Amino acid sequence: MKSIFSMVFVLFFSNVFSQTAQNLDYRGKIVSELIIRRSSEIKGNDYIYNEWNLGMLVLNDSIFSKQEHLKYDVYNDRVCIKYSDNLDEIIEITDRSLTGFSILEGDSRLKHDFVKLNSSNFTGEANTGFYEIVFNIQNTNYFIKKNAKIVFDPNRSKGSQTENNFPLEYQDKTTYYLKNDKGLYKEVRLKEKDIMPILKHNTKALSSYIEAYDIRFNKEEDVMKLVNYYYSL
Repeated sequence: MKSIFSMVFVLFFSNVFSQTAQNLDYRGKIVSELIIRRSSEIKGNDYIYNEWNLGMLVLNDSIFSKQEHLKYDVYNDRVCIKYSDNLDEIIEITDRSLTGFSILEGDSRLKHDFVKLNSSNFTGEANTGFYEIVFNIQNTNYFIKKNAKIVFDPNRSKGSQTENNFPLEYQDKTTYYLKNDKGLYKEVRLKEKDIMPILKHNTKALSSYIEAYDIRFNKEEDVMKLVNYYYSL
């Protein structure tokens, strides 16, 4: 990942809700407008967190646009907004300058930061799209995840579909990535044997930190703390 992008995203994105942002109206301009109707044939939701959230769009890593109604459709990897004066009209943001966005989740106002990455930012196979920075409390981008949805057919393992006509359902799928010493993201599971080979320097300091803070590798927040500590050494 380019260092310029990393610095801009980290420095500005964390404080973006307290800054003055441009009020951009996308209707009839650089996006395609569509009405998205939820299919009653699929159980569950195609989005994560709340359906509509307070949020922020980031264009070219430098322009910030606050939104009162923002939704991330993870099944199709698309960002949608709507305006208070026409809540029935849903707008998909297709502008290529969209480099990230942020969601404030529900009443907790927990902030989730997303950044658009290209396949060239990864080792191995990974799709270009939006990735969430895991627990972006310290404003780093070492530990990310891809939120996705798959459509599961419960009838496939239950014999005849005519006898077991259960509805299709959305299921969550999360893939984690850690940044290696070459600045590329490598896919990992939340397991010590996947994570520690990437954090291959300062092993004594890491071992002491793991013991002192009772780090659990199956917990996102603990892995985030460990990775941020590693890159601070």
